[in-house]
Amino acid sequence: MRLFFSENYIDLIKNHDAVRLEENIFNFTDIYNSIDERDLNFLSFKSDHLDGDILSNQDNVNDLENYGIKNLVVFGICANGDYICFDYREDSKTSNPKVVLVYHDDFVDFEDGTSSMVVNNVANNFDDFLNLLHE
Repeated sequence: MRLFFSENYIDLIKNHDAVRLEENIFNFTDIYNSIDERDLNFLSFKSDHLDGDILSNQDNVNDLENYGIKNLVVFGICANGDYICFDYREDSKTSNPKVVLVYHDDFVDFEDGTSSMVVNNVANNFDDFLNLLHE
């Protein structure tokens, strides 16, 4: 699948690959309607792949797909192992996807016997996500 990332994300990674932000904590409303807090570590990418029209081949995407989640692209990991992702499930051509958190150890079971990692909405786009970051 060919993906289109937000220009602000591309600029950030091109200039600061594997950036560790001073303000790297964000709060969000979890699936239980409680305020939760996580930290963020951006994943490293080779800048020659960041041209605005990117093919994703991350190992983390394969991890998510093994658990029934498709069209999410991991761009960060929390200290506890949860994934921070761009959400392309509704629109694979958007350049401004939602940001979601995928719980690495929380699953929902379906009637057919399969299960999937739980996906939690965090922000409507990357800019809104950056505005959530604090120390």
